[in-house]
Amino acid sequence: MTIFISYAHADESWVHSRLIPVLDAAGGKVLVDKERFKPGRKLIDEMNGTQGMASRHLLVLTKAFHKSDYCKHELKRAIEDDPDFKDGKVLPVKRDDAPMPAKLKGRAILGDSTLYVDLQDDSDADQWSKLIENAGRRLVLSGTDAPTWLTALDRAQTHLERGESVNLVVKNQDVNWRRWLDQLIETRFEDIAAVDLEDPRTVPRDGLIGEILKATGRSNADVPLPPNDLPLLADAFEHGDRCHLALKHFDSVMHRDHYGVDFFGSMRWLVMEKRKLVLLVHSD
Repeated sequence: MTIFISYAHADESWVHSRLIPVLDAAGGKVLVDKERFKPGRKLIDEMNGTQGMASRHLLVLTKAFHKSDYCKHELKRAIEDDPDFKDGKVLPVKRDDAPMPAKLKGRAILGDSTLYVDLQDDSDADQWSKLIENAGRRLVLSGTDAPTWLTALDRAQTHLERGESVNLVVKNQDVNWRRWLDQLIETRFEDIAAVDLEDPRTVPRDGLIGEILKATGRSNADVPLPPNDLPLLADAFEHGDRCHLALKHFDSVMHRDHYGVDFFGSMRWLVMEKRKLVLLVHSD
């Protein structure tokens, strides 16, 4: 399902940090001006072209929305796409106490009597579920709810920004943790590198160290065999800024005794003593 989001730029932070992650996690393809508009072209043409690709028009209704001529234009086009409000293409989301736009008043848009989704309190899981349900039948936020998803992102971001390592344990396999981790890296904490221990290249210890050094931009050099690989690991992080590193499928180490206690001791030394590494460790 392709969803165009119409919003005032005063509400950009909420749209990008809260709304888009939930729709994306549920499987929606989101269209927004920040990502779709191309420089050098007329703004109104870019707006019309992007909105024209959408199967749903999501309107983030706020006081700022009412004041924006661009939002009024997008509202008009949304209604033109579903003038009788029969196809469920118009999705109003109320974010503050601003009145409903006159063109939407009295309309049963999301059902027999529902006018809008009320996310003035965006910790309301039921309202998020209503939004996802009306955004498209194929959209599902599996294994969790929207507030829990967002809280996990917030908490992980806060810990990493403080230089505190995070242990992500996924107990419910229905949760799309891969998308959650992608969102954390792409939109919340772009400076984090990632190594997946399911990658066959990480099975040998020197291979794992090599992937860590490459992912963090420390070195592309060949890694010597143990135990000479550990001095190279230490030297690579001796200088420069602290690195953030995500280790996916870390539970794989349970079956890799050959990594050795000296390797884990070296990693602990970099994290706890030298404070050169901050880890996000994922386990199933």
